[in-house]
Amino acid sequence: MKVLDDLTAQCIRCGFCLEACPTFKLTGSELESPRGRIYLARSAEEGVIDWSETKPHFDRCLGCLACEPACPSAVQYGEILELARSRVEAVEPSPAKAAVVDSVTAPVLMELSRLSPIARIPGIFGRFFEAEGMEASIPRPEHGRLPPLEDTLPPVTGEVYLLEGCAMRVLYPRVHAATRRLLRRLGFAVRAVESGCCGSMHAHNGYLEAAADRAEALIAAMPDDLPVIVDSAGCGSTMKRYEQLVPEGGRFAARVKDSSEFLVAHGLGDLLTSTRRLNGLAITYHDACHLAHGQGIKDAPRALLSAIPGIELLELAESDMCCGSAGIYNVVQPAMAKALLDRKVSNVEQTGAAVVATGNPGCHAWIAQGIRQSGSKVAVRHTMEVLEAAFIGLEPFA
Repeated sequence: MKVLDDLTAQCIRCGFCLEACPTFKLTGSELESPRGRIYLARSAEEGVIDWSETKPHFDRCLGCLACEPACPSAVQYGEILELARSRVEAVEPSPAKAAVVDSVTAPVLMELSRLSPIARIPGIFGRFFEAEGMEASIPRPEHGRLPPLEDTLPPVTGEVYLLEGCAMRVLYPRVHAATRRLLRRLGFAVRAVESGCCGSMHAHNGYLEAAADRAEALIAAMPDDLPVIVDSAGCGSTMKRYEQLVPEGGRFAARVKDSSEFLVAHGLGDLLTSTRRLNGLAITYHDACHLAHGQGIKDAPRALLSAIPGIELLELAESDMCCGSAGIYNVVQPAMAKALLDRKVSNVEQTGAAVVATGNPGCHAWIAQGIRQSGSKVAVRHTMEVLEAAFIGLEPFA
């Protein structure tokens, strides 16, 4: 873990981050910009102000990392944010926020919450946060039964690990199923392991010790030198930065690959050119923040979607601007999250697409909720589901 003083000193206050930052765009406030928050962190670390004074501004940060690719000085804002939040938590703990993080990263609790008649997170925690705006409801798991794979698959020539995760495993098992099938179409088998929470939600919210514990457990669960495939952008972004959490994290991080990144590198695009199931379908694509900004992956999902014959891939305005989900942000900052969601849904609807694809469960759930509330008929699907639908059709993913 680097020293906060050193990280904040890298900021030259040029302001290139300002227009990349969604909260600055919405508020126009310097204190709600990366530059302003870095200045606050440096001031608090030097004892000029108390860390508690920085809390509202770090709470309002999405952690979307859009500022990082915009920064000419390569300031590691994501690491600054996590360290700053850990300092704030040390002087002004938020039991309610910690409870939200724990609830959405524990599969048993998530399943119980989903089955409860009150399946709305703010119904439990909302009194601790802003009450206005749209509540973040827990989505129903998508368990659509997929048909058996064809008998003409290539022989297995390699193995990979696949992160099952926590909330993803409960809410979007069908995405994992699609990812497994796509890997198998390329000759890769998924080695079965018990792989739980990666610690990303804890790290993003400043619970760094808890995140490190989960990182160590995950590394121990995947000991062999195999690629680690991740179809959740937020998880993959943190796992690729494990060296910031644990000493042994660097070597593991080098093995982590987003599913789109791995599939495009191993030739799935060539296989897709022989499919005809989605002919005439109009699709648009939303860049999940921790895929586009956190991992620098924008081209791979688009290349794969574009390889599907007969589809029309429509570019989405502000495609890489945060939708407002941002982990638990839509719970703890519902008003700001709702403003960003409305903007995202409007942009999606203006494309005229029938499907919007994305690569992160938080975006998936939040955008789908916004589209339902708007009355739109646009379907929200994970990129892996769309790619597998090219082989088997959309019906199993309805």
